[in-house]
Amino acid sequence: MHRAVRGLTLALLLVTGCSTEAETAAPHPAPTATPCSETGTIRMESIADTTVGIYLPPCYDENAVRQYPVLYFFPGFSGTAGDWLSAGAAGIADAIIHSGDVPPFLIVSTDDLYPDLDANAVVDSVIPWVESRCRTGGERRLRAAAGGSFGGAAAYHLAFKRPDLISSAGIFGNGAAYGEEESILVCLAAIPAPIRPRGYLSSGEGDTYMVERARVMISLLDKAGIAHEETFLPGGHDDETWLGAFPVYLRWAARDWTYTDVPE
Repeated sequence: MHRAVRGLTLALLLVTGCSTEAETAAPHPAPTATPCSETGTIRMESIADTTVGIYLPPCYDENAVRQYPVLYFFPGFSGTAGDWLSAGAAGIADAIIHSGDVPPFLIVSTDDLYPDLDANAVVDSVIPWVESRCRTGGERRLRAAAGGSFGGAAAYHLAFKRPDLISSAGIFGNGAAYGEEESILVCLAAIPAPIRPRGYLSSGEGDTYMVERARVMISLLDKAGIAHEETFLPGGHDDETWLGAFPVYLRWAARDWTYTDVPE
């Protein structure tokens, strides 16, 4: 990830919010707004050969039966698991959860996935680890993938190739990789209608090459009948620009995150 101006910086707090045993409660909805004024907490974990940062939403420890959506968030080339969280993603998540616009959710941020563009490590190791220890819903509609630059390409590879696991792809500072146009169309055409993923794209208007690649991706999604939205903002190829669209993206991603309460 490109380290431009860092927004809100949070301390990395080791917390006990992710249990060592898998939870068995059924998925719960978030209230219209979180019932406490706390901020979320962050822990760092080593999983297989990668490090992940886990953002736990406000009041996570106080609600032992609620299960949560998860955003798997990937940095760009040479980025680390802490980049997105310390750049401001965690603070934005706190604010939008407190507003009631988006239900409480987890963010799981990895180290850069190069050269694992298909995010196989996420499928094979990270998702099973998170879902065995954290209170997640365990359904495709409650999992989203997003990333910036190279991480944005990893997000769409994951969502398009494993739509049984991931319901949407957030592509920041990227678009259809040059030379992949035909393979993307073939991949999308093979996805059964009930599990077609959605796509969200955002690039800085000054990042002209990636805006061009984003528009190529938009045309491919249109041809394949894949629902998508996009936000182009002033800025360049950096996390400050991409996080400017993050609240809009989260409201968009959360359309898949409706779920029902059950009594304890």
